[in-house]
Amino acid sequence: MSMPRRLTASLALAIAASMAALPGCSRDYGYSRSAFGSKFVDKTVEQAQESAGKADAVENPDPNTVVLIYRRKTFNQENANSKDASVRITFKKDASGVAKYADIDFQAE
Repeated sequence: MSMPRRLTASLALAIAASMAALPGCSRDYGYSRSAFGSKFVDKTVEQAQESAGKADAVENPDPNTVVLIYRRKTFNQENANSKDASVRITFKKDASGVAKYADIDFQAE
């Protein structure tokens, strides 16, 4: 009878370890490209960050452009769910001076 108890304990430990690892998986690569991209369409930089969370990095290549960079957020459903290393979302200032969504670029791993 001690053998089944050991097996049960080992199985319970393996399940607990697997469940502990799952939350980490959901934070990385948790969005398809289309789902993540939809968070930015027709939005300002501030609205986009409210929707998608704080960017990992922000670049200002020129006074009229803001680029938000998110890392390890997306995967490509059209390419066997391959992972993207980063996503670059470009915002351009309009005539009123407000930076609005202009382009998105997914960079594969």
